[in-house]
Amino acid sequence: MKIILIPGLAFDCRIFENLDLSGYEVEHLNWIEPKTNEKIHEYSQRLFSKIEPSSEKVTLIGHSLGGIVSQEIASAHNIEKVILISSIQSRKELPFSFKLVKPLRLDVFFTKGLCVKTVRFWGKGHGFETENEQNLFKSMVGNQTNRYLQWALRELSTWHEPTIPAETEIIHIHGTNDKTLPYKLVKKTDFTIENGTHICVLKRAAEISALIKNVL
Repeated sequence: MKIILIPGLAFDCRIFENLDLSGYEVEHLNWIEPKTNEKIHEYSQRLFSKIEPSSEKVTLIGHSLGGIVSQEIASAHNIEKVILISSIQSRKELPFSFKLVKPLRLDVFFTKGLCVKTVRFWGKGHGFETENEQNLFKSMVGNQTNRYLQWALRELSTWHEPTIPAETEIIHIHGTNDKTLPYKLVKKTDFTIENGTHICVLKRAAEISALIKNVL
């Protein structure tokens, strides 16, 4: 079994650094630059092409936007399981505020400089409670480009769920205290992390690792 980890928007694979996936072959996919006018489906396939072809069964673990990209990959490839962490499975689960981004062109305000400067104001509400956690966020977003960040937010704003083959098993893990993609909007979860925030994959990693190993 090969496990491929895909982080959330503005993050990199350090968001998964506390997971214990020992015993499995694990690969990481960090974000690449989008092409001009590239849609998220095409981008997802191009991102997945970075993985060497293998005869092994593949499980995708996607956090937040990484979960959306995982579903786009699964719609076009033979994927054994998709494990969504703090993500969504349909447009109906996307908060209304995100849906306004592209129509109102709010993405132009989404820059890494602004994120770094303001995280001390909004970070605690979205799980980055300690100075170390906020510094980790600053480091992760600092590795991104504004072009990618704004593209990703636009694509999230207009995303509609793809058709995924019935053979692919979808497992959804979500925290009840997620303020980014609120738990109350999610129709169905397979595992609930009580009081888990949007970054529960980092902060409740032992609990989530056990759940992942159980379903694998």
